[in-house]
Amino acid sequence: MSLVGLGALPPESDGQVRVQSVERAFRLLEKLVRHNEMSLGQLADSVGMHKSTAYRLLHTLMELGYVEQDGEQGSYRVGIRMVEMGGLATRSWPLHRAAEPVMDQLAETLGEAVNLAVEDGLNMVYIATVDAYNLLRMQLNVGRRAPIHCTAVGKALLAFRPELVQRMKEKHPQLTPFTDHTITDWDALEDELALVRQLGFAIDDEEQEVGARCVASPIVDHRNHIVASIGISAPTARLSRERAMEVGPEIVKAAQQVSERLGYLRKK
Repeated sequence: MSLVGLGALPPESDGQVRVQSVERAFRLLEKLVRHNEMSLGQLADSVGMHKSTAYRLLHTLMELGYVEQDGEQGSYRVGIRMVEMGGLATRSWPLHRAAEPVMDQLAETLGEAVNLAVEDGLNMVYIATVDAYNLLRMQLNVGRRAPIHCTAVGKALLAFRPELVQRMKEKHPQLTPFTDHTITDWDALEDELALVRQLGFAIDDEEQEVGARCVASPIVDHRNHIVASIGISAPTARLSRERAMEVGPEIVKAAQQVSERLGYLRKK
């Protein structure tokens, strides 16, 4: 007797499993997350959807609390339920749970903003931050995406993940400059990554943003996979190149603590 006859679902391809309405709803949510507010027309156009379809999906999401509508302007924005679920999802992530107390301690010790980032699509995405204890501070919002080749959190990963370097070379044979300090030559970047491997930490020396300097080190999980980077960000007026080199070992220590909390066993 076949399994279908017993009530089991028939095998389906990935294309059959995907539910179009769910996919469309998430596309709308992703647009709203990246923009403060958007009109119905802007949303529909941005995702290539008919206004009537977008309207039905948005109002279903409104009923569930994931989307809100401005009473006067009529524009749409992310609802409180979406914010709540995002926070709960982040806190339930093992990486976040492992890093949170270490980030708090590092921010208290160094007095600078602490960031946790992962790679996604050859970009770095900041998934957690702790504000600096100084009035003059750098603030990187959770969810912000940043280039991998000119950030400390990105270079910390590139240095120890050759497959990422290969993917970067294939997709970006010409590295995009963001400031006059951005490394845009692959040979020069390879030399920089060799230094990162030697030191155990990477420095963004105004390479993404003038006036900002960052230091980061990679995090390893229980499978011995490098999964994230932890680092600090500060204005160059307070975090000199010399100071960045001084605090580098503190960042390495913090990364090791998070790694151990994830189950990584360092070789003695």
